Amino acid sequence: MIKKYWKSIVIVLIILVVVGGAYYRFYYQNKTTDQKEVKSGMVIDVQTGNLEKTIAAEGYVEAVEKEDLSFPVKSSGSTKIEKIYIEEGDRVKKDKLLMELDKTEARLKYLQKNNAYNRAKINGSKSEIEEARLDMELASDDLANMELKAPFTGIITEIYVEEGDYYTSGDVAKVKDTSRLEVEVNIEESDIPDLKMGQEAKVTLESLPGITIGGKVEELEDEADNTGGTVTLPVTVLLDKVDHDIKLGCSAELDIIVGTLKNQVIIPITAIVNRNGREFVMKVEEGETKSVPVETGLSNGLKIAVLSGLQQGDKIIVNTFQQDANTSPSGNSTNQGPPAGMMRMGGKG
Repeated sequence: MIKKYWKSIVIVLIILVVVGGAYYRFYYQNKTTDQKEVKSGMVIDVQTGNLEKTIAAEGYVEAVEKEDLSFPVKSSGSTKIEKIYIEEGDRVKKDKLLMELDKTEARLKYLQKNNAYNRAKINGSKSEIEEARLDMELASDDLANMELKAPFTGIITEIYVEEGDYYTSGDVAKVKDTSRLEVEVNIEESDIPDLKMGQEAKVTLESLPGITIGGKVEELEDEADNTGGTVTLPVTVLLDKVDHDIKLGCSAELDIIVGTLKNQVIIPITAIVNRNGREFVMKVEEGETKSVPVETGLSNGLKIAVLSGLQQGDKIIVNTFQQDANTSPSGNSTNQGPPAGMMRMGGKG
């Protein structure tokens, strides 16, 4: 009987050996491969920390207070600029004499009015005395207006005239107050919803390497600019006062802080996997990986806060694009495409 079916028995045995060997090879090779992927996938311990979301921008340092200066004198004719006491770049204090016009005619007029007032006090009526006094005061003002003085302490950045020129009206110089500085930047339209008055900013200057200056959002324009088809919003950041010598016109790089979290679970954004609108991380336990759903929050483009699903001390895989191609939320082999973290990259850390 056995001899009659021995060929069939041999064939069945051969099939069992082949199937068993294939199963053994498939199962154990895949298991070994998964272990290698875990080891090479940059497993990290989850930690808590602080996270800032910022908007990066660039601009130039400018004075908060600046003024174009002109002589206050009112005249129908022109008057010679007698003397200029300043040069561009000079630092001046408030009320310092900057320039003066030829005072000859104005001084003569004042003396005439003063003499008329003195005579009126001797022989004139009460109204004549008052009239003469007012004329004298107007002449005194005209004489004083032949001088140009600094309205506040600052630096002379421009001079538009020269000694000997004849002045009728218009600006003759520009002064800027260097004690209060600001930077105006243009923020892209997509970042406008995150901006608020009073937000803190970190400012670095190429002219002061290694130094970070504080600041805050001082002004948000009411109207955006769409020059060239790109919509941006002008934003002014007021710099904190510092002891460093900051030159006007220097380039500045800003990070406006639009969000902050403290003592929160923070992980690299590349650890996040997105499947069908849900977010997961690849958690490692006893050498095995499994997908764990998480709820995320604030992100700065490089790191992201995890609000639930992980706790300090958990081990996760950072580069999920290596591991996620082989593991599904149930632990089975699958391929769901690139992780959400890679698609969400953006912004400035």
